Amino acid sequence: MENCKFGLNDHKPFFKEESHHHHHDEENCSHHHEHEHGHSHDHRGTDKKVLKWALSITLLTMFLEFFYGFLSNSLALISDAIHMFTHSFALIISLIAIILASKKAPLSKTFGFYRTEVLAAFINGITIVLSIIWILYEAVERFLNPQTIDIKTAMIVAIIGLVINIITGVILMQGDKNNINLKSAFVHMLSDALSSVAIIIGYIIIYFTSWYFIDVILAVIVAIVIGKWAIDILKNSTNTLLESSPLDITIVKEFIERNEKVIELHDIHIWEITQDMYNMTAHVKIDKKDLEEYENILHEINHDLKEKFKIVHTTFQFEW
Repeated sequence: MENCKFGLNDHKPFFKEESHHHHHDEENCSHHHEHEHGHSHDHRGTDKKVLKWALSITLLTMFLEFFYGFLSNSLALISDAIHMFTHSFALIISLIAIILASKKAPLSKTFGFYRTEVLAAFINGITIVLSIIWILYEAVERFLNPQTIDIKTAMIVAIIGLVINIITGVILMQGDKNNINLKSAFVHMLSDALSSVAIIIGYIIIYFTSWYFIDVILAVIVAIVIGKWAIDILKNSTNTLLESSPLDITIVKEFIERNEKVIELHDIHIWEITQDMYNMTAHVKIDKKDLEEYENILHEINHDLKEKFKIVHTTFQFEW
């Protein structure tokens, strides 16, 4: 078991809860690994259930808003339905990611199925951008040729939309608070609830003033809200797919070089498989007289990297 301290060998994301077991399980490596792995599965069942409920409700509302949006001729309502579609997509991604994460990957998939999440998020981002283009095109079209709206129908559905968002938000809060999938789905719901509030306020103004252009303005505001989220998704997923380092390499390098036995760290590569699952390779230069100590040096480096930077898999080459 001695060679346990040689490297970080986890093929799964970093779970904060691990740190409680980290110290007293160090001697017994196999026990430590099982303990951790068991823990990571704890939330999965709940998360799956939570996501399935949230997804069913969201899809139902989406179809309702699409149907009545076209019926009442409200662009703001249709754009909210598209927003709902982006939620459904996000929830489906979260669900697939959780299902795939619990599956055993074949030998050729050396990093497991974790990347599917990132790939799906990238596709999600592109579909959102396309939907924004459609909303903006419609908004311009309507601004040039104003149309009347069946306010009462649109208002009722917008209120239903808001209530559904609140319910879904509450459901999502029952899941694992540390799961980035669920967290992003929750933030998504929150932004949707805000756009529902904007639409309701807009309809109240239209009802009393007959300023139908308010519908166009609200549609554009919703498009901007979704756009901000889409750009964020695309930026993060592209960075991961391009193997950009999720951490500032200079900070990691300086942190490790603070160890007086480490002369220099070079040829550093840090990349992200999925959220909280970072890998690292590097060359570590030490003094020849510290050769006997190299096991301890390596152990210290690994411990710090996991606790401080969430790096779960490392490969180091020592030089002197």
